[in-house]
Amino acid sequence: MILKINKVGIFGKPDNKGLFNTIDKIFDIVQSVNPEIEIFVEQSTAKCSYIEDNTILRGKKVFIGTIEKLKNSIELAIVLGGDGTLLGVARQLASSGVYVVGVNKGKLGFTTDLDSNSLELDLPPLLVGDGMVEKRDMFDVSVLRKKNNPFETISIFNAPAFNDAVVSRSTISKMVEVDVFIDNIFLQTIRGDGIIVCTPTGSTAYALSVNGPIIHPKLNALALVPVAPQALSSRPIALPIEVETKIVIKNGEGTALHCDMQTIAELEDNDTILIKRSNYPVFLLHPKNYNYFSVLRRKLNWSSNPINNGLPDPEPPK
Repeated sequence: MILKINKVGIFGKPDNKGLFNTIDKIFDIVQSVNPEIEIFVEQSTAKCSYIEDNTILRGKKVFIGTIEKLKNSIELAIVLGGDGTLLGVARQLASSGVYVVGVNKGKLGFTTDLDSNSLELDLPPLLVGDGMVEKRDMFDVSVLRKKNNPFETISIFNAPAFNDAVVSRSTISKMVEVDVFIDNIFLQTIRGDGIIVCTPTGSTAYALSVNGPIIHPKLNALALVPVAPQALSSRPIALPIEVETKIVIKNGEGTALHCDMQTIAELEDNDTILIKRSNYPVFLLHPKNYNYFSVLRRKLNWSSNPINNGLPDPEPPK
């Protein structure tokens, strides 16, 4: 897929003071590929890297702005960090349809495709629009609370979630108890350490560690995964992404909601958590050789039999 990239934004992990060399390298690459491309650096990223507005870096002027300002000014966001950094940036850019690519500065890096040591090879094709765009679904999550009138509710919390919405206990001694409804039809009551509702992107995050299913990103699906349920018959279930999930808090004391990196604590009895598909997906820009199964093998150490270590992947049968 050929894209036209005229303006690029650089976003880093908050308070990371070790990004200047990578930012400098990106400016150098952009200048060599297409000097007409303008480069913007997110405000806090520039501050941590001691970069000032309108200075010259590798022959290019530096433009600095907040993420709210940059989201409507750029076509491509280059995120320097791990999965958490990319999640946070992508959520805020989704409503503008900006393409997002990650340079891994973290640990696992499921969503950050590029390595800073090979940017000279991997970044130029993306700058000329020669990459693969993948649409990833997000959730809109809200908490509804009843007022004095039992028939009237107010929204006390709203947030997007790229990975997951997690209901969990915030104190060790308490068990979470919730009623789960799918499209207003009762599914089950869950008692345990919590419940995870995840997107395909989030299926390889927290949900995977509690035996949730891995969902291929091309599937229009979500997973509902109980965490350490009291009833052994409470199992993970995959559902269409279009469904509306409602989680009603039955024992609110010590219960918390986490949306990616956002948290609301001390939910009350009868609070309803509403989770539905967002109108704004995230558009990840991958190198042309990106392969989801290859990512799974590398990140999860599949096929790590020492006999096969270092050998090329088997060829498909003819």
